[in-house]
Amino acid sequence: MTTLALLRETMTEFLQNQGIRALSAWPKAERTVRTEPLAVVRVKEVEASPAGFHRYLGEVYDETARVWTETYGCAMTATFGLALYSPEAKGEEGCRDLLDQVAEAFQRGGPAGLTVEKWSMGEIAFHRDSGMFRGEVAAQCRAVLTEKTDGDGVFLAFEVKGGMELW
Repeated sequence: MTTLALLRETMTEFLQNQGIRALSAWPKAERTVRTEPLAVVRVKEVEASPAGFHRYLGEVYDETARVWTETYGCAMTATFGLALYSPEAKGEEGCRDLLDQVAEAFQRGGPAGLTVEKWSMGEIAFHRDSGMFRGEVAAQCRAVLTEKTDGDGVFLAFEVKGGMELW
């Protein structure tokens, strides 16, 4: 899975775990009449910058393998776009209710490894193509992408970590 897909799926799963109907993509096959409000998640923008000297963050002890591994990484800011849809029958109020649920979810924390720094909501309007009311939320999240290497410097994996203090 690519980094962008991982980010999108992480936000989608977070919203679903908070009781919000959410999809990471809205396949054409599923563009049927919806009866409940829905959030569709996409990654709008990602900015990454080195964290540490030449991306080196230090060594981390792996409890399972009982070894120290060198860790590299970068600081990252990801901006998510959440398109909030509400059926015509529920009206604009359906979007507002969904926004309230999203706001409460962000106040309780954020997706694993991501810190929600700020978010904003655009205007809600009727969207002719979908036949639903639609509003857009932008959520800016901060994280550190870490990469682990073996003893020979070969990268083994990367992980998203939020709220990490940089020196």
